[in-house]
Amino acid sequence: MTLLEIFSAPIASGAQTFILIVCILIGLGAGISAIDLRNTKEPKEKQ
Repeated sequence: MTLLEIFSAPIASGAQTFILIVCILIGLGAGISAIDLRNTKEPKEKQ
């Protein structure tokens, strides 16, 4: 078993591209969500 066989995907290239796009969109959504949460959360007052 060569190194190239380990990293080759058993799915078609079109499906691999679709999965890559979906993962990128999920990552962007999570990032935007985190930034929005950080910006809208009220800071706690120090006592």
